[in-house]
Amino acid sequence: MKNNSYEYDVALSFAGENRAYVEEVANSLNKKGIKVFYDLFEEANLWGKNLYEYLSEIYQNKAQYTVLFISGFYNQKLWTNHERVSMQARAFQESREYILPARFDDTEIPGILKTVGYIDLQQKTPEELASLIEKKLNKDQTFFRRRWSKLSTMISAKPFIFSIKIQDKNKALIKNAKVVLIANNATYLEGVSDEKGLAHFIIRTRKLYTVLIAHPQYPAVIFNNVNPKEDIEVTIEKTNGFGSQIINKSGEIPGLTGKIEPVHKSDNQLALYADNIAIEEGSHQPHDFQLNKSIVLEDNSGNSIHLTFRFFLGRIALVDYSKHQSV
Repeated sequence: MKNNSYEYDVALSFAGENRAYVEEVANSLNKKGIKVFYDLFEEANLWGKNLYEYLSEIYQNKAQYTVLFISGFYNQKLWTNHERVSMQARAFQESREYILPARFDDTEIPGILKTVGYIDLQQKTPEELASLIEKKLNKDQTFFRRRWSKLSTMISAKPFIFSIKIQDKNKALIKNAKVVLIANNATYLEGVSDEKGLAHFIIRTRKLYTVLIAHPQYPAVIFNNVNPKEDIEVTIEKTNGFGSQIINKSGEIPGLTGKIEPVHKSDNQLALYADNIAIEEGSHQPHDFQLNKSIVLEDNSGNSIHLTFRFFLGRIALVDYSKHQSV
């Protein structure tokens, strides 16, 4: 039983390096009368469109299912990861399977659990996969659609994608910045900026967030009371010798061997444990600290840094660090 409320029965999301296999699947589905979104079938339609917005709409709202062709190539591509974020926003919204993983290899994809059922493409020809997709579409999904129609009346807003663009003062895009959105109840969302300096988040509840940004070559950045209704652009400036890190419960600091773990004491005092790292020349642990006040850490190789906590709530801490010069 097909769902005629969607423009497409199935959308195909894949890396270009896997096109030969996927194109055979698309052609087979087309011959079976299945409405499939495959980019080369849509060249005229895609011409001149804002692809960032249009593809987000396709993978989030316009297909009954999406087949995600997992491979090492898929994980490396900007566009495929944009498609993945869009389809995951839809998957969070619905009470049934929407993303159908098909694996060329064992690459891990963010948000796709290893326990989710998948098709091993090394054991399936393109025609066999197309037949499986046809069977999936023909399954009676009435129960799931009825259950969702009831649930949807209880939800005030659909999940949506919030993006943060990170660049330096010369407009150069900054890749691999760690970004965390943390609500005042200490729940949080984590992301990393891609090749275009963009970190994407799936927002499911309307809240104001504190935005934390860290990068090993840039100081820490904090923005308070950010409403994710509109995307934002952030400019950060490099300071020689400074880097920053976001720590989730415990973590390592670049340049030091060992781990640190900040904690909240019962009297609301902040304190720091360090594993194989001396704090302030061997201070007793846990060592009490204050936000925005530097402390000195030294590892067993004699590497020493100044560490400053800029933010700490729940399990999430944002720190600045710089090399300590011995007197």
